[in-house]
Formats: sequence, C-alpha cells, structure tokens
Amino acid sequence: MLQQAVLQVIAIRFEKDFSDHSFGFRPKRNIHQAVLQAQVYINEGYQDITDIDLKSFFDEVDHCYLLQLLYRKIKCSVILRLIRKWLRAPILIDGKLVKRRKGVPQGSPLSPLLSNIVLHELDRELERQGLRFIRYADDFSIYLKSKWMTRRVGNRIYRFLKDKLKLPINRAKSGIRRPVHFTCLGFGFVPTYRKGKKGK
Repeated sequence: MLQQAVLQVIAIRFEKDFSDHSFGFRPKRNIHQAVLQAQVYINEGYQDITDIDLKSFFDEVDHCYLLQLLYRKIKCSVILRLIRKWLRAPILIDGKLVKRRKGVPQGSPLSPLLSNIVLHELDRELERQGLRFIRYADDFSIYLKSKWMTRRVGNRIYRFLKDKLKLPINRAKSGIRRPVHFTCLGFGFVPTYRKGKKGK
C-alpha cells in the first residue's frame, strides 16, 4: 500500500518526460501500439532490425545510478530513503538473507516505474542519435535501412548500455533481424502479396 502511494505521487513527475517510443507499463499505452509502430517502420522500408535482449535486466539495475536519476526530480529525503530501503530489502538465498546491492524487486508496484526511469536514459540516447525504435519495458528494437548501419548502431548502443547504464546484453538472443525472422513482443510479421504492396 505504501509503495502504491509513493508511485502515485512520483509517477506524474517522470511520466511527462518519458519518450513517445516507450510503451511498457504506462497509462494509455500497450503492447499492441508498440507492435503497430514496429509495423509502420517496417512498411516505411526500415527492415534491418537491431534486436537487443537485456540479460536479467531486473536483477542488474545499479542502485547508485537509479537513485541519482530519482534525485533529479525528487528532492524529498523521506521518499528517497524509503525507495532505497525497498531496493536494499534482503532476499532469501540458500536459507540466508542477503542484502541486495543491485536489481529492482520484481512484482512490486514501483518496479515498472523504476525500470522505465533507468531505461528512459536509453530512450534519450536513441532519440539523440535520431533512430527509429520501440521499447516495451526492457524489450526494445531499432529499425534501420542497411545491415552496415545496423551493425554500427548495435555496437554503439552495446557500449552505451555497458558503460553508462551498466547493463549486460544477452548476446545469444540479440542480433540483426529481417522482418520475417523477427518477433516483436510475441508478434511475427509476414509479407503482403498484393498488387502495389511490394515490401509491405
């Protein structure tokens, strides 16, 4: 109940700044809007897709970095202290309570907002580079018009995630995709075979 109360107070401050390309766990936004936006990019000819999978995102969030981001907009020391305690709440591993040093507790009312706050920094970087992308929580993809550019952008974003956000990538699940070999949030894409609809 307390986390929900804190969420209702602080969400307003962050929500107005979040990217239009972010669709996860936000009011009036959903998975279908994200998939339809991906389809728009594909139909516009952006068919070389950088698909990046973040490795155990919720377990890897850096507490110090997250608290710095929170402090930019929340100056209330009581709220910040509460959030810090929730983040550091110990977890049971092999019968022993172990204090968290990183990660966001999954299933709590606050965790979707906290994940969006961290990944908003990724959105800002992608927008700064003028890229077409969609993000739903920790699931995101970037849409380009050439394999060469896709590789280059993928390497840049990999370095940004590693150096700035301290988030590892699951290399086995990440890669360059074409629409027919790509699934976006569980949805696949098939070509339209109609006159005048080539490449759609």
